[in-house]
Amino acid sequence: MDDAKKSGVAFAVLLACALIYIAATGLLSRSAGGLFPAIIGTTGAIAAVVNVVQILMGGVKAPEIRDAREARWLAALSIGAPLVYAVLLWLLGFWIASAATLLVLPWILEYRRPMLLLAIAALTMIGIRLVFVEVFDMHLPQGLLIERLLDTDQED
Repeated sequence: MDDAKKSGVAFAVLLACALIYIAATGLLSRSAGGLFPAIIGTTGAIAAVVNVVQILMGGVKAPEIRDAREARWLAALSIGAPLVYAVLLWLLGFWIASAATLLVLPWILEYRRPMLLLAIAALTMIGIRLVFVEVFDMHLPQGLLIERLLDTDQED
């Protein structure tokens, strides 16, 4: 199967999953408060399905693991990275934790194109700001340390 057909199949699966989800959950009749998590959950589920379809069709190959030490490192990283992100999110807030994660995690995984990493991190943060803060009018967490700094400044 050529790349154009693979993309077409992946898009068809994506569209079918979205339509099935909308029909099953009544997404269109949800209130604004329930709509946002439904959109995020649907997007994540669809991305996962598309990923699985691509792997099954041979479009994406799993990375080769060289030895047991590398396997342990990747397992520890897959468990530890979300935990570290959660602690950073709690302490430093969304913006600092997310920017640090977007820059550091690919570097740890040996992706060595710093200008591209900076561009991806910047565009991702801008996109998140536009969607969540400007469109959905959400306040993303500031973190305990940032809140303390802001509270200290206001008390003076």
